[in-house]
Amino acid sequence: MAASFSYSRPSFYFRLTLIYRRRTLVQIIVRENNVDQALKALKKKMQREGTFREMKRRNHFEKPSEKRAREQAEAVRRTRKLQRKRAQREGLLAIR
Repeated sequence: MAASFSYSRPSFYFRLTLIYRRRTLVQIIVRENNVDQALKALKKKMQREGTFREMKRRNHFEKPSEKRAREQAEAVRRTRKLQRKRAQREGLLAIR
């Protein structure tokens, strides 16, 4: 994994690009050398994209049967969430 910096604007503004196997994974803009804010944005973006979950999952080998079970459980979770959202929209469930 490599990070590249491109300085297309003045020094107080640069873009941090995370590249892995010739693919751009994430791009974050660092403004006025505020690295803490950029790291926060990076973590939020990676969390939203599921990168952390993927990295954790790839730490060890997952048997095909475990993979199938996990994917089925995720599908059930997604379906239930969608049904819950629909019920809330239609007024059948109270919104938290």
